[in-house]
Amino acid sequence: MLRYRLTRRGVLRLGLGSAALAFTGRAQGEAIRVGLVDPLSGVYAALGRSELEGARMAVDDVNVRGGVLGRRLELLVEDSATRTDLGVQKLRKLVERDRIQFSLGEVSSGVSLALSQTAAEYKMLHIVTGGHADDITGKSCRWNTFRIPTSATMEARAIGPLLAERFGKNWYIITPDYAYGWSLQEAFTRVVERLGGKVLGADRVPLGTSDYSAVLLKAARAKPDVLITFQAGDDAVAILKQIAQFGLDKQMAIAGGLQEWENIAALPKEACMGWWTFEWYWLQPNVPEVKAFVDRYRRRYRKVPTARSWFGYAAIWSLALAIQKAKSLEAVKVAQALEGLELPRNVALQPGRVYYRKEDHQLLTGVFVGHVRQGQDPDDLFEVVRVVPGEEAAPDPKDTGCRIAYPG
Repeated sequence: MLRYRLTRRGVLRLGLGSAALAFTGRAQGEAIRVGLVDPLSGVYAALGRSELEGARMAVDDVNVRGGVLGRRLELLVEDSATRTDLGVQKLRKLVERDRIQFSLGEVSSGVSLALSQTAAEYKMLHIVTGGHADDITGKSCRWNTFRIPTSATMEARAIGPLLAERFGKNWYIITPDYAYGWSLQEAFTRVVERLGGKVLGADRVPLGTSDYSAVLLKAARAKPDVLITFQAGDDAVAILKQIAQFGLDKQMAIAGGLQEWENIAALPKEACMGWWTFEWYWLQPNVPEVKAFVDRYRRRYRKVPTARSWFGYAAIWSLALAIQKAKSLEAVKVAQALEGLELPRNVALQPGRVYYRKEDHQLLTGVFVGHVRQGQDPDDLFEVVRVVPGEEAAPDPKDTGCRIAYPG
């Protein structure tokens, strides 16, 4: 387990200046312990590490401003390796041995659902930093669970109409065979059928697949207008390399729901392709708060922040702001304080209003729609053509299947 505390040297290195998020006073007394369970090894390791970096930066920001309720935050970290059983085991250890009071995580939707349930058993507030399956803020929603990333339906509603208009309405889907992939397949199928199109075929492949040749040949034979792939992490890198090797990007449009900066950066030039959604992007010239955040992140980590970095950063700040608003560490009171909470611009780091919807605990954040390309900055790998407001992308709360019930 990794323990993280802010040192004096770390405070001096932050150079925060006069941010609008200042908490007054000096942090004293016992720390507020926050547990993060995320993949630091395995297929989603790069994504988990980015979430951890963002969370650590936020812990420093909160503590240098005096902590929360006069107490500093302490981050305790465990590796799930994208395994549900291991993730649950690590969360139980954090609660029972390390006495955490709040929990965060995780990249995988399957593990996220299990962590949400486990945290509820302990009556502990949990913030999902990476899982996208609709069920997290849908039929499996819980009073104790809030989600920062977009849902599968938000991604489909944001990019689906653009794909149909630009490239056509006959799609083929290749998706990972677990909750995240199932949810995206269902969401994109609903969208294309509503637009008068159809899914010509769909293949579900195991997480960690290295050879996609069989399903790519099937997709080629179907001759779709758009090949939709929902792979993430190392799997996204593998399938895009093989799409380039087969030359499928010359025969059809390549697209999908979520794409990650970490994935694109790991690809050779010929495999950098496709139309996708990003949940946050580091290059936003018209948002000065983003530039300040990126500059600090680059100084600290020698690289640009990604959407995953922002998830970790926003999760810690959401928790801190809700605790401060509730003036309490009681999970129910903090959860109720999060409902409707609007993130300040220094945390939202994007245009438009970003807030937690009361009905399902989904953060309504912008969806960045665009395509992969190399910009003038070597780290600019994605051209944003539109930021779809969260309220436009999200389904109506009554259609999510979520019914929040607090303990009696």
